[in-house]
Amino acid sequence: MVKCKTADCDTEVTKKGFYLCYPCWKKQNPKKGSTPKKKIEPVDPSTLITSTKICEHILEQHSLKISSQKLNSILNELGWISKPPYDVGGWQTTRNGKRNGGVNQEALRGGSPYVKWGNKILKNKALLRAVRDMLGSDVKEETVSKDDDSNPQAHNAPNRAKTIKTRDGHYVASRGECMIDNFLYGARIAHAYEQELYLGEDAKVMIPDFTALTPKCNVYIEFWGMEGKPAYDKRKEIKKKLYAEYDLELVEVYPKHLDYIDAYLGKIFAKYGVKTAF
Repeated sequence: MVKCKTADCDTEVTKKGFYLCYPCWKKQNPKKGSTPKKKIEPVDPSTLITSTKICEHILEQHSLKISSQKLNSILNELGWISKPPYDVGGWQTTRNGKRNGGVNQEALRGGSPYVKWGNKILKNKALLRAVRDMLGSDVKEETVSKDDDSNPQAHNAPNRAKTIKTRDGHYVASRGECMIDNFLYGARIAHAYEQELYLGEDAKVMIPDFTALTPKCNVYIEFWGMEGKPAYDKRKEIKKKLYAEYDLELVEVYPKHLDYIDAYLGKIFAKYGVKTAF
């Protein structure tokens, strides 16, 4: 065996015919089209605050009264916290939650694990918008450019006629979306159709076809049913890059999957702790 040819690397190359170890080879040959994930910045432990403190700040600064239990429900819906495994109760932060300042805390005596947050969460526009939405308060919409490639909202699908009624009463725009919604309803998976997703601290908006809440994390479903149209394909690629950039769980459904949609989605959602008949 030979040693890696990268400077300052003494790792032995185990694969015959290669001159770089796998880590060095991977650095020099990144996957084409891949989007680097945002790094998680360390949080100063002295700045950590509880959900109760966040609620107090929201009441004082924005006159919005919300309980810590309801706030945790919102954080869960945003995909920033999730339930720990093994039915231990409490909450744990997700990768997306860590990016927004979440830090896991061990259970106190007789209690459950929980999450504290860095002070930057107090200025997080995504959280504030989600709280306003939950309470039914008016949200001041920011003026955005329709053609701004840096604005995710510009790449959401235009308003479509929603005339197909699903089993749980949603009205959707296509047969494929109807079949997906019916699967989620039949599998008892809490879900929302075309619910706004706030990205980053500036709360820029992207609209997934479906948001599904699973025991492990939030899962976002996109039905790509109009491939081949330039404007649609452009929106599709930009949305896929955003899912990768923000480390979100994306499930892609194409027309070819509709003939066995229950089996297809059932197998995927099993990985997220959802038990189905398929």
